[in-house]
Amino acid sequence: MSNFKECKFPVDYKKNYHPNLFTWKELAGLINIRPLMTYKRVKLLDPQKRVFEWYTPGWIKDHNTYPPSLVRKLLDEIVIYFSDMSRATKNLNNFASSIEDEYKRHTDAHIYVCRNPKIEHPFAAHFDLQHNVIVQCEGKTNFKVWKEVEDHTVEKQIQLDMKEEPILDVIMEPGDAIWIPRYYPHEAISLTPRLSVSFPFTDNENSTLEKHFEDRNWVTL
Repeated sequence: MSNFKECKFPVDYKKNYHPNLFTWKELAGLINIRPLMTYKRVKLLDPQKRVFEWYTPGWIKDHNTYPPSLVRKLLDEIVIYFSDMSRATKNLNNFASSIEDEYKRHTDAHIYVCRNPKIEHPFAAHFDLQHNVIVQCEGKTNFKVWKEVEDHTVEKQIQLDMKEEPILDVIMEPGDAIWIPRYYPHEAISLTPRLSVSFPFTDNENSTLEKHFEDRNWVTL
């Protein structure tokens, strides 16, 4: 018989929980490492669903990597997030490790970027299928969270029309963190250019298996 226990925690918000977790300068450094900028890692939330092509220099081993200049250009046009980033820096790795230690689930890090506050987030009010801890790193964001929805179907996951008042409505500043359980609708409205990191972790038996956890040892030479 399985010993799996569902992970439960309340919506929470903490001021100045982790200052200096991640910076614009560190993001620029990652973008400049072109091998990191693969189709699978770079998620373009483009309402136009454009397809981009580029010439690939002969020395590049992975042709499916975005040129840094294209990524920089798109950051001013659309919302982008970068997945598989839990080992991108030592701080991100350590924070992900702390979540894994506390909740006993493997986690990732998704770096969210909205450089233009006039851009509407394509998800609007939505819920996720995994739990999230979100840290505001740069700028200010108005975060709203509503109580759990009864209908968990994926078809009704985004662009939700929330009639009731949110249970949490805060202005997140650098260092602030918010805990959002899965199936709780939430909406992030950028008030300034925004950089934040979301640490998602799933809630099923596979997510607790040790073999699925990332190697959190940080190499030094």
